[in-house]
Amino acid sequence: MSNSGYHPPSEKTHFLVSGGGKGITALNAVALAEEYQSRFTLIGRSPVLKKEPSWASGLIDESDLKGAALDYHREQKLEVSPREIGREVNKVLSSREILDTLDKISRSGGKAEYIQVDITDPDDLNAKLESRISSINALLHGAGALADKYIEEKTESDFDLVYGVKIGGLKNILELIPVKQFDFLILFSSVAGFYGNAGQADYSISNEILNKLAHHLKLAQPECQVLSIGWGPWDGGMVTPQLKRILARRNVPLISPEAGTRALVGLLANFQDNPQHVIGDPLPVPPQNFPRDLKTYRITRQLSLEENPFLVDHVIGGNAVLPTVCAVAWFINSCQALYPGFHFYGIKDYQVFKGIVFESGSPSEYLLELKELEKDPEILVFEGKISSQTADAKKRFHYQARVELRKTLPPRPVLDGFDLRAGSRIDGESLYSSKILFHGIRFHGIREVINIDSKGLTTRCRLDQFPAEDLGQFPIREFNPYLADVHLQSLLIWAHHQQGILGLPLQIAGGIQYQSIPDGEVSYATMKMKKITPHKLVADVISHDENGLVYSEVIDAEITLNEKLYELFKQNHLENEPVWI
Repeated sequence: MSNSGYHPPSEKTHFLVSGGGKGITALNAVALAEEYQSRFTLIGRSPVLKKEPSWASGLIDESDLKGAALDYHREQKLEVSPREIGREVNKVLSSREILDTLDKISRSGGKAEYIQVDITDPDDLNAKLESRISSINALLHGAGALADKYIEEKTESDFDLVYGVKIGGLKNILELIPVKQFDFLILFSSVAGFYGNAGQADYSISNEILNKLAHHLKLAQPECQVLSIGWGPWDGGMVTPQLKRILARRNVPLISPEAGTRALVGLLANFQDNPQHVIGDPLPVPPQNFPRDLKTYRITRQLSLEENPFLVDHVIGGNAVLPTVCAVAWFINSCQALYPGFHFYGIKDYQVFKGIVFESGSPSEYLLELKELEKDPEILVFEGKISSQTADAKKRFHYQARVELRKTLPPRPVLDGFDLRAGSRIDGESLYSSKILFHGIRFHGIREVINIDSKGLTTRCRLDQFPAEDLGQFPIREFNPYLADVHLQSLLIWAHHQQGILGLPLQIAGGIQYQSIPDGEVSYATMKMKKITPHKLVADVISHDENGLVYSEVIDAEITLNEKLYELFKQNHLENEPVWI
């Protein structure tokens, strides 16, 4: 929602700037002062020295300051460690940077003050800001801390430090100053929150919380200019010379102070409907030794009708039945969870032994067994089986499949010979109302059969979007099981139209996905008949766009044909709907 009455900051705007005395946040505060001549209250932990030590007089370079400090302590016969010398010099440099920031804001036409305060201490924050609270109408939250270590080396105190400053500090500010008082809420996040970064689990978590909080604040205060800016590494601030060299070797560009501050001012120039912005490239991922040993996994899962509202739309014979594509998604999502960064590419030898039916006496716990068959940095192949235990403790198999993941997917091929010209057109909704397709509203994705003959058919498809909670334990990820079901409905339509019989999925020889179909997009499914007998139909189903670019293809999809399905398809409603969790 655009705010037509939006006005950028002005000299009447009073910014509270956390972490604002130094570093990147200070650079941006100065840029805002130059642009808007606003008022700034800068807060931070670092003290401003009333008087510098005598040994620092006239010295600027850090190494010179350290040498002078060491000489002074030796002359005074004071024992001091190199770390203590470093802390003394840092106090001097920090104080100078804060005073320089105040001076630059003043010379730009703004008004500025600095208050030393611990934002993780709500009492200290209240005491120091109490007299200014009523006039503050803008927040620039740039405070942050780092404790970079690999996760196995991190301590609770590391997490508390990083999270406490970034999230705890913001919480304390927003509890002190009502959110409705702000015209501008600017949160400095990081690309580490958006992309992740090795050694920064706590920092990544904290910054992603800022991103999510920005969306929440935007909903609560739609007229407020809310921004969460995921900065890449700057040429300065927390990027030390050593880190700068590492980033340069990995070809990660740094954000110059001029470009970064211009980006912030540019965002504030207009009202932003979207609060989250990423400015910068992904952070480098350190090289890893890919594990070559083949592993096996046993993953148990509780399944219930109550936790999966979509099942009310997949009822046969009065009982909810797990769609076969959801079993496929179960395999795929589990494999991807084990290896983040790999994409679903293909499935082979998918077979239904006994589908999962939610009826009295059916098991609630299921076992997924995954075995790695092939493994290298580019391709992973798993063999999987889903089973449960019968009442007499025997193993019952439900589904099996082989899943292939790839680091990089091949380009989408083009389907030859498809025809989008209307031939024997059939309205999609009539197929559902007549119970040729038993599916409920969440699976009503076939808008029309464009043409159909003895060799196959083409359908135009689009699924309405439903709330994520309706999808329960089978959310849409890279593989969309609900849209895949819609495309496979082609076989049921063809079997009824050409053979006068109904069918249910049995097995799939193989399938490849080149690209996910964007939510809400129109897609087309072209079915090519390969084999028909009195009891089964085998066909290929290719999903594609209007230009023939293929999204995915299913090879040798087989459905079993049975006249008894007529009566079962008519019973596509639960007698007593469960109470949804």
